[in-house]
Amino acid sequence: MREDGQFLFGFGTRDELALFEMLTSVSGVGPKAALALLSVSRPADLAAAIAAGDAAALARAPGVGKKTAERLIVDLRGKVARVSDSVLPGAVPIEDEAAAALQALGYSVSETAAALRGIPPASAATTEERVRAALRKGARAVV
Repeated sequence: MREDGQFLFGFGTRDELALFEMLTSVSGVGPKAALALLSVSRPADLAAAIAAGDAAALARAPGVGKKTAERLIVDLRGKVARVSDSVLPGAVPIEDEAAAALQALGYSVSETAAALRGIPPASAATTEERVRAALRKGARAVV
């Protein structure tokens, strides 16, 4: 809410919401710039760019210049890892349908990551094939 109106923003995942709130907490970054950043990159990629100090990747978003990108890196580098498990390096992205299916079956985030480790990526196999392979791998580990 602002003096000149009420604005409503919607997000597909909790990661997007959390990252939006972090981005808007930085001085000089408003909702428009934060949405531009989120529209150019996935939350995991955006977090990785901030953690790596890649100002050029951040500056690709419309309305975000080099100085704003550098300010984002300085202010958020230590905070970005805490957005969620799916943003942390090595974790399975929440956008992965196979991971979402395994978590719906009761797997924890760490169990999902372990089950999908070594399984072909979504670009090489269908979601069903990946889930079957992960379930077979999990069954072998138990036996």
